[in-house]
Amino acid sequence: MRKRRILNVGCGEDTYGTHFIDLYPTRKEVLKCDVNKDKFPFPSNYFDEVIAIALFEHLTNPLNFLKESYRVLKKGGKLTIITDNAGFWGIFGKTHYGEYEKRRKKSGFEEDKHYALFTPNHLKNWLEYVGFRNIKIEYLVWKKYMKKEHYLFIKVLTLISKRFYPHIKAEAIK
Repeated sequence: MRKRRILNVGCGEDTYGTHFIDLYPTRKEVLKCDVNKDKFPFPSNYFDEVIAIALFEHLTNPLNFLKESYRVLKKGGKLTIITDNAGFWGIFGKTHYGEYEKRRKKSGFEEDKHYALFTPNHLKNWLEYVGFRNIKIEYLVWKKYMKKEHYLFIKVLTLISKRFYPHIKAEAIK
């Protein structure tokens, strides 16, 4: 049985997947690719899955990313996007008012900025526009991207309102 091919776009240090592309490669198996403008360095209909975690909000051209993801996915392949929730109350804090960019500048990734925030409806519109189907969107509290001391507090608040979910996960089929 053939191993599933999984492309991790904007992978950073993440090792989930079989193939990796990023603007800032951190390991030798990660290919350099500017997903805002470049064609992904893979043939059409090659992958079973494409995943992008904490990437979509950093794109200046989300359409190129979506079209290229669609192109490299096999028929029936799945795209998974995890991005910031524009409705999250924490968005109005310092992270999205310049603090994030200051931190990235200190670490040498000056170009890594937030360009847009999305609601579930925005994601659905983008995915449908490109041709994806069977779109499933859910709110997500992702421990990996949250300070340990805030996780339980946020998890309890999510029972009250979707405004307390910091992330959105969208899955769609080609």
